Amino acid sequence: MPKVEFSSDQLPSHLNDKARFRLWHDIWMEQLGKADMKHAEDKPFHTSSKNVLLGELSVGRFATTTGHYVRTRKHVANDRDDILVGFYRSPQPQLWTAGNQGLDLKPGSVVAFNIAQPVSSFTNGLTAWNLASIPRAQILKLVPHADARSAMLLDPANPAVRHLERTINFLLEADEVCEDPALTRHAQTMLRDLIVLALGARGEVAEIAAERGLRAARQRELIAIIEKRFAEPSLSITTIADALNLSRRYVSDLLLESGATFSERVLELRLQKARAMLSDVRHDGTKVSDIAFACGFNEVTYFNRRFRNLFGCSPTQYRMGTNDRS
Repeated sequence: MPKVEFSSDQLPSHLNDKARFRLWHDIWMEQLGKADMKHAEDKPFHTSSKNVLLGELSVGRFATTTGHYVRTRKHVANDRDDILVGFYRSPQPQLWTAGNQGLDLKPGSVVAFNIAQPVSSFTNGLTAWNLASIPRAQILKLVPHADARSAMLLDPANPAVRHLERTINFLLEADEVCEDPALTRHAQTMLRDLIVLALGARGEVAEIAAERGLRAARQRELIAIIEKRFAEPSLSITTIADALNLSRRYVSDLLLESGATFSERVLELRLQKARAMLSDVRHDGTKVSDIAFACGFNEVTYFNRRFRNLFGCSPTQYRMGTNDRS
């Protein structure tokens, strides 16, 4: 799964902003498609991008201070024919046109459109997007109405839309997915399912996509919440389920499918954090009981017992070096 990153910080530092923009413009034209672009000469130039390719699908993050962007019929004549789902993340509104449809994009807007059509955008300031793309021919087999309009605003509150952006962000940062072909194939399926649902799939297609893509995305979200909040003593399946507006049973089933129950996953994370703190000289003056509490345990005796079961010695013995820490 190739990952490509670029920043204007990589351009020669001796160039002024005008020259840096021209050089970046040439790179864009060669690699990403032809377009007319202009940058305000009285503003500093900056751009950054990150893209991950998953076969015919891709995800990306893009930001630039270039405020004028136009692609005509001539520009798109030989371009790829993809449906793009874009999450507009700029602080300023944008005047945006795709085909014959004009939209006033605001921070938080989500739009789907076919990139093989004329498009223009005008922004006074930073332009920033999170993006996912899929071949139009592939999506039309599953969602026949996906290109019924030049551009289609999507509901940011739709669970599939929300999880799609979270999946985009995850795939852009998860190097382990790039390194494992099985994970790459799973990521492709999940991304395709979420795009299908976000674009309004119906019937059996929607049912299958929801079972696979949305379920997998929610499972990943649950695990991320646990990994972030495991040290909170009050963390429970109920608090997580309530926060996500899901049933306790559904949350339990998702976690069990991931290979560990809620209690097993939280206990493992708390014990691993405790071991790390006991190994860290910066915590040599911290009482074992305080370490237990800092890791989310309510009872020191329970912590001691579980620590010995996993690591073969008490926390005090581990700190004193009587256990092999390798």
